[in-house]
Amino acid sequence: MLLKDLLLIPALQHARLAAGAEGLSRHISSVHLMDAPHKTHFLKPNELLLTTAYAMKDSPEALESLIARMAHAGCAGLAIKTKRFLADIPPSVIEEANRLQFPLLELSLDYSLGEVLNESLNGILQNKTDELSYALDTHHTFFNLILNGEGLSEIVDKLAQLIASPVVILGHKLELICLSSTVRPNIAQLNNWIAQAAKLQLAPGIYPIEKATPTEEARYVILQPIPIPQRPGYIIAFYNEGEIRKLHALALEQAANVLGFELLKVQAVKDRARRFKIEFFTELVQGEIASEQEIIHRGKQYGLFPAESMLTVLCGRDSDEGAVAGQEHAEAERRAREIDQLYHALMKEFGKLGMPFVLFTLKDKCIALLSAKELLSSSADGKLKLSQQLMGISDRLSAQENIVLSYGISAPINKLVDIPNAYKQSLDAYQLGRSHNKQRFVHYYHTKEFADLLRLIPMDDLQEFVQETFETWHGIDESEQREWRKTLRFFYDNHGHIGETAKGLYIHRNTVLYRLNRIEQLTGLQVRNAADSLRIRIALMIKELVI
Repeated sequence: MLLKDLLLIPALQHARLAAGAEGLSRHISSVHLMDAPHKTHFLKPNELLLTTAYAMKDSPEALESLIARMAHAGCAGLAIKTKRFLADIPPSVIEEANRLQFPLLELSLDYSLGEVLNESLNGILQNKTDELSYALDTHHTFFNLILNGEGLSEIVDKLAQLIASPVVILGHKLELICLSSTVRPNIAQLNNWIAQAAKLQLAPGIYPIEKATPTEEARYVILQPIPIPQRPGYIIAFYNEGEIRKLHALALEQAANVLGFELLKVQAVKDRARRFKIEFFTELVQGEIASEQEIIHRGKQYGLFPAESMLTVLCGRDSDEGAVAGQEHAEAERRAREIDQLYHALMKEFGKLGMPFVLFTLKDKCIALLSAKELLSSSADGKLKLSQQLMGISDRLSAQENIVLSYGISAPINKLVDIPNAYKQSLDAYQLGRSHNKQRFVHYYHTKEFADLLRLIPMDDLQEFVQETFETWHGIDESEQREWRKTLRFFYDNHGHIGETAKGLYIHRNTVLYRLNRIEQLTGLQVRNAADSLRIRIALMIKELVI
């Protein structure tokens, strides 16, 4: 309750406001009667003090000190019964109260202090009762809308009517979820405030709209958080006053509670539909749905239709690589939220590409099926364009969401039954990029070369193979070992032709023969033998590519 509202009760209607008119909007929650100045340490915030000023009738300085202490304590005001012990309120006291914007009242002689105290307490209690009744009625009104099958828009419209102000519901990233239609907000002001709020630590309260002019529809925004676990939302209401009315604040609080329930329900429906979608595509990529017609029939509700040319694009977060299996529950929940965040971000980004697509999640990856006939009509240019678009998505998500992405892309397919194979291709392309220790890459699938296959073998095994192959080389000077390896590479690249090997090395053919014979004599390896030559060639390739 505000002090200015309490002044409307009969016992205070004829009280004179002696000073501190700017403080009449102070909240008042209790009334206290006091004549002894030593009791001031018992004063509480939002308390109105009634007194005859008997103890300070001859000491204006003590009365000034009392006002200063009360203002510091956050009291609502001081009401003095004059003409009994204190004839008039001293000018210095009035001056001090005005300076502190602290309400100073001179009580009427028509009521005793006891009557003023009792009526004031009754007025405060009645106000609390009215507020509680209003809160319950408002809660029932909103909850009945849900029970009657109404949704977010109806709740928002009802709230806008109750507070006579435009209302907007924003998500946890200040994205628009819903706005009132009966009392529509100014969209330019809404965008202006969202840009302003993105820089703030948002808390319940009232915020001025930057650069708002007196001629605009609203100059303030009331912010009321919606309590939703992990993904809180916000109610914002556009307001002309710099202070929110109590009943409006109660309406916003009750609406926030009911909207939290409704948003959870909506999210639960979305999560359930998405689980069905994930289950369908998991069955699909695992090859459990063999019929083209069944894929079309079950997939149409998810936007999956046959296309003349389709690509599977696997999207993975660079930060997810190297994650340990069997994570703790809290860590698993955090990663699940991150995948959900990535899914929603990619839905928006792929929607900007102008190509039909379907997006789903599988474990910690997002997979997009793109209809890419026009994009790939000119093969090389189409791939380059798609790579640029995907890197653009990665750049934006890195800047906005701190998400760093890499992509694996399959070869084109034209039948839905080929999706499992296309998924495997995109996964192979992605893993191949990872095996090269790349980040922020776009890797297209191609048939693996022998070097690519080598990179799929654990590093320790490759090193062990090289060490065992060249084990007999220990003790040979390192410069001579390099000479031997170079000679063997040219020898094998030229299919064992001595003359071509000599030309490539710019040496005499007898030098080539001398080196080969020396290798065989010192190491025991038969460089012309099929088994030994294959082992040596593989070891040399590993040494070049991996070690």
